[in-house]
Amino acid sequence: MKDVKASIIARLGRKFWYIRFQVFYENDSEKIQEISSKILKTEKTKKWMELHYLPVWVSRKKEELKIGVMKSQNFGYFCSIFLKNYEVNHDYQNVKYRTDRILRDFSNVSIKKITKLDIKQWLNNLKNSQTGEELTKNSKMKYLRIFHGVFEVAADDEIVRNFTFEIKIDGKKRSLDTIKPFEKHEVIELLEASKDPIYGVLLHNYLGIAFNQGMSPSEILGLQIGDLDLVNRTISIKRNLTKGKIKETKTEFRNRVIPLFDSSFSYFEDLITIAKKKRSIWLFSRENGSNLVDIIDIRGTRSLVKNDRKIKNITKWYKLLTDIDIEFRDLKNCRHTFAVLALESKQFTMQEVANILGHSDLQMLIKHYARYIEKKALRANRKINLFSDTLSDTSKKKDFS
Repeated sequence: MKDVKASIIARLGRKFWYIRFQVFYENDSEKIQEISSKILKTEKTKKWMELHYLPVWVSRKKEELKIGVMKSQNFGYFCSIFLKNYEVNHDYQNVKYRTDRILRDFSNVSIKKITKLDIKQWLNNLKNSQTGEELTKNSKMKYLRIFHGVFEVAADDEIVRNFTFEIKIDGKKRSLDTIKPFEKHEVIELLEASKDPIYGVLLHNYLGIAFNQGMSPSEILGLQIGDLDLVNRTISIKRNLTKGKIKETKTEFRNRVIPLFDSSFSYFEDLITIAKKKRSIWLFSRENGSNLVDIIDIRGTRSLVKNDRKIKNITKWYKLLTDIDIEFRDLKNCRHTFAVLALESKQFTMQEVANILGHSDLQMLIKHYARYIEKKALRANRKINLFSDTLSDTSKKKDFS
């Protein structure tokens, strides 16, 4: 925008003074508009409007247009375009959550002024919002990929060069300790103690299903009465519920039908009874029968301490662990517990466990649980002879002379 010129005009048959203005842009284009001043002709003369009102109006309009130009170069502007283009992706809610964290610090910053050092320092200072611990390198990379996408939009608009791919991230590698299955006695303690309503009215039934069916939190929250076949004892998993969004499962492998095991049958019966009283289609719902927003409705919020001051109350899942003196771990470890115990039970093949969990192949199962199954070969029966039906006992020596 180069300039703004304006004049006061009296429109025939209109009671207000009108402003006709012309905006001249850097590319030599121009735009003409007319708007009402909302000032009555009977209140002010045209001369007064031209001498007193118009100079102030033109000054404000120039500032307004200038701000508009500045906003179009802000990080937040390009971020909104990036998110709009990303809406079709299955992990949109996770990306939006990370994007919102970035926008808290970069929304009103000109994208031209953001440097590699700014982004790297911001990423290195990222903490887990619940535990306050440093994020892993893998988690930081998820945030960096958002910077990749936003800067790519700005590069397409020829505003900046996308230098974000040159940024190298430091940080601890993801530890396998993030998978911490519960011991059998711990599961029994958790299921018994969680009956107490001080931990919420949903946690007990949730744990009964999570430990016995191996489903993820978002899959359990997405269950409806119609997904259960109590005659054939099967569960159809076909949707996720997370951060208030109901969506399809992540991949075609996560869209599956799994056995409804006897060990979890009573929990489902209880949930169906409650759902029918609420006239709800959801197994896990609010008092009015509507779906939950997120797993936090069941899990609660972990206590956070900052500068020796507690800033969040400890509730539900975290209180349960504290009360029965079990080491803290994320709720998703209920699913890991099912997987490990299913493998150790020898009642399932690895492929069956992979199918129940919704893994695309055995490689994913092995990647997650390798250290729990790598030594299983040493337990094999030494007396097995795979060829005993077709070959003679090789332990007896033959005389070929």
